[in-house]
Amino acid sequence: MRTCLFSFLLLAASAPYVLAHHSMAAAYDDKKPVTLKGVVTKFDWTNPHVFVFVDVTAANGDVTNWAVELPSRVELKRDGWTKDSVNVGDSLTVEGSSARDSSKAIGGKQLTLATGKKLSAIPAAMPVKQASKPTPRWPDGHPRLGFVPQETGYWAGVPGSNLLEAGANVSMNAEGLLLNIADAAKVAPFQPWAKGLYEYRQRNLLKDDPMASCLPPGGPRQFQTANGIQIVEEPERKRVFVMSGGGNRNWRLINLDARAHQPDDVIPTYYGDSVGKWEGDTLVIDSIGFNERFWFANGGLPHTETLHLTERISRPDFNTLKYEVQVTDPGAYTRPWSASLMLQWVPNQEIEEYFCDEYNRDQEHTEK
Repeated sequence: MRTCLFSFLLLAASAPYVLAHHSMAAAYDDKKPVTLKGVVTKFDWTNPHVFVFVDVTAANGDVTNWAVELPSRVELKRDGWTKDSVNVGDSLTVEGSSARDSSKAIGGKQLTLATGKKLSAIPAAMPVKQASKPTPRWPDGHPRLGFVPQETGYWAGVPGSNLLEAGANVSMNAEGLLLNIADAAKVAPFQPWAKGLYEYRQRNLLKDDPMASCLPPGGPRQFQTANGIQIVEEPERKRVFVMSGGGNRNWRLINLDARAHQPDDVIPTYYGDSVGKWEGDTLVIDSIGFNERFWFANGGLPHTETLHLTERISRPDFNTLKYEVQVTDPGAYTRPWSASLMLQWVPNQEIEEYFCDEYNRDQEHTEK
């Protein structure tokens, strides 16, 4: 026990950047690229971020251990990584971004092994697939929004699919950071205070993101998490669950039993009170009762407790899930506005069990 505690404290003292989940943009500066050549001393195949530790030898012979932070193993798996992709003793070259705090850490973008094999740490865009199979359906004809019996898979957001008002010509990165802060007013019809808060969060590089403190991704953001979602349908009980792969087993309940909202009885939560119904092949969901403790979209879009969402979920083909939403929040926006997201089916994989905590490391590592 003492050895385990000592190892933890030693690692904490030498590499404080691994102690908490955080925004990669807040930790690393893409405008300051760096390339390292060295030998792997440790490979942590962990969530929420994977780490490679590398000994780099300077020209004078001094050796410095660097931490290379990568996306989660869920994202890396989609790009072909495994827990054996990198091994202790491997010589490699790392390309990435410098740490903003000048520590011996970089945000890794690509690793090149001595064999010449390249491992990309930038989530690849999922290919737009043709409808090789038709939309799966329940016996009553409604589309299956989740998995099909005898098959596995889950839904993951398409990189570059961000929440902003339909028709807006705005460029963002995968985390929702604007490439040009001057485009903020185009994202949504903000109230002045909401625009100011959104710009503050953007200028602050999303450092105060509640998800970095392990709070749930409420509202539309549940459909944007890097680790994906699973939709579990129970037609016999007239309800649907949306299970989040991006935060501590969070789940959302949607009732389809024709009940009405009881606003006076609703306690504000991260996922709100949701009632839904089928309109043809589209599940239409009406949601109220949100608290203000979460960012309801990547990039820091603000909202108030008056947030009211009308969501439409459809599955036009086997591989595609379309999420459309009308946002009504007179506390934060001058008028209702609409947006949409696209998700892609990740076949032959189970959504990975994910835990977010202050020191989120695998049991196999903490026991060593």
